[in-house]
This record gives sequence, C-alpha cells and structure tokens, in this order.
Amino acid sequence: MKIARLSEQNDDFTDQDHMMQTLLLDHESISRSLRKDITIAGGENKDLGTADFMTGVMEQHEKMAWMLRSYLK
Repeated sequence: MKIARLSEQNDDFTDQDHMMQTLLLDHESISRSLRKDITIAGGENKDLGTADFMTGVMEQHEKMAWMLRSYLK
C-alpha cells in the first residue's frame, strides 16, 4: 500500500453510476501517472522501449476512460 497510486475505495457501490464514476476517476489517475512515467523513462532514462510499452498501457486506460465517459453521459 505504501507505493500504491490508487487509494482503496470503501464506498457503497450499490449505485452503478457511482461505481462507473469511480472507475473513470481511477483510469484517469492511472493515465496521468503513466504520462509522467513515460517522460521519465523516455527522456531522463533514455529507455524508449519501456516508454513505448507504457504508452500502449496508457492508451488502453484512456480508451476505457473514454468509454466510461460516454456511458455516463
């Protein structure tokens, strides 16, 4: 838990819109963290392979966030 980037949610998830909103916030948070990590991996560490891999992971999170946003509208 010391290095976790997402906090544990103890909310009542009986409301599906609340659950979807929480998922959306988590995907957006992971995407922001990955953007910072990509900059560090590709720029500071010159590790373009890892930066490319993380870009693919970030794209998956951004796609899921997009789908969740479209559902919540």
